[in-house]
Amino acid sequence: MKSVYDPSKKELKVAAIGRKLMDIAETMPMKGLSDAEIGRTNRMSSFGYVLTGFGATWGAKNLNEVLKKSGVSAQEAEEFMQIAYKA
Repeated sequence: MKSVYDPSKKELKVAAIGRKLMDIAETMPMKGLSDAEIGRTNRMSSFGYVLTGFGATWGAKNLNEVLKKSGVSAQEAEEFMQIAYKA
């Protein structure tokens, strides 16, 4: 029997994208990057983390909540999603 806590297929896909973004941020070489570039990488990781909980009882339920919890702009979120799709 399916529980209300079981994620849907869409939520699992969003979580996989979030994990991919966190992996990209973790393995990105930081040598030679400016503070702003490192900050952007950290925001990408935070965005990915919020995506891993999307739809969960404690997680974001919509795009506005994702943006607010992760601290990224809509433009950055779009860029990060493109990075994840290409990876």
